[in-house]
Amino acid sequence: MNQEYAYNAVVIFCYIIKNNEVLLIKRNKPPDENRHTVVGGKKERGEDLIAACKREVFEETSLVLETVKFRGVINFNIEGYGFETMAFYFMSDEFSGEPVSSAEGELEWCNIDGSFIKAGVSDFYIKISPFVFKQDKNFIGSISINKNGGIKSIDIF
Repeated sequence: MNQEYAYNAVVIFCYIIKNNEVLLIKRNKPPDENRHTVVGGKKERGEDLIAACKREVFEETSLVLETVKFRGVINFNIEGYGFETMAFYFMSDEFSGEPVSSAEGELEWCNIDGSFIKAGVSDFYIKISPFVFKQDKNFIGSISINKNGGIKSIDIF
């Protein structure tokens, strides 16, 4: 039996919450260049997921996370790529410091409800965030993306 195994890149995203607002970043580079989304990035070799989350948040915001809550995981299949991406989603409402924009993009606090209709918000943010904000359970899902970066199909539960 000859099987082809999936090779995966691992990324993390963190929803930072304060006073019913979420910290968004207007990304300066792909993916989602010039779009508003949450902070995140690639896990480094040998790094655990929580450490990756805390590192990415610090690099992009200068915030130090005190607690991190796991919210869910999504497998991304991108047409034409030789690998898949596993994205792990976290949330934190306990942190120290003040957010400082970085080379990754400009930071902005946004009312959670208003974030879904904000001009320039990422389609991925709109589709995934309702599952992140549900406090009663974690989620798992799969998203297929076409060659142009658009969502072909989505299945999250």
